[in-house]
Amino acid sequence: MGSLFSIGEVLIDFIPLQKGKALKDVISFERVPGGAPANVAATVAKFGGNAALITKLGRDSFGDFLLEQLAQAGVNTDKILRTNEANTGLAFVSLRENGERDFSFYRNPSADLLLSDTEIEENWFDEGDILHFCSVDLVDSPMKQAHVKAIQSAKARGGIISFDPMCVYLFGIVRRNAEVLF
Repeated sequence: MGSLFSIGEVLIDFIPLQKGKALKDVISFERVPGGAPANVAATVAKFGGNAALITKLGRDSFGDFLLEQLAQAGVNTDKILRTNEANTGLAFVSLRENGERDFSFYRNPSADLLLSDTEIEENWFDEGDILHFCSVDLVDSPMKQAHVKAIQSAKARGGIISFDPMCVYLFGIVRRNAEVLF
């Protein structure tokens, strides 16, 4: 089997220490790494696979933290770029008593949305590699065009394309019912 390349967002999730409250009522949070594509890469790496993340982070403390966490999980981070043009994305997430999640994102834009197609190298991919992506970063931004180029490059070199439109929802379930993946 080839390598997994996951492209898209990696951000800081701020998870409330008080459970069962609406986000507006939470008074303290725990900082944890997040972003569905990053979670997929970290999971593959933790189970012994070769996984890399393609994204962009801000040149800030949150970006430093995420790079450290991804490296500790065994994710190849050499395709993660840094920028001064935007900060690393943040998400505040709470779980209400009825099980519904309450989100507030700070990504307007965040660094990941600035990854451009010119920063994707066609020779990254080989036959049998998997390129995985989710729907969150398909908004009108440079990142959308980076996805298009990565998909075309991986397909041209015999790679497999994996798209998960439900990954944001599914990882919310994982976070609710199990330990944080990385």
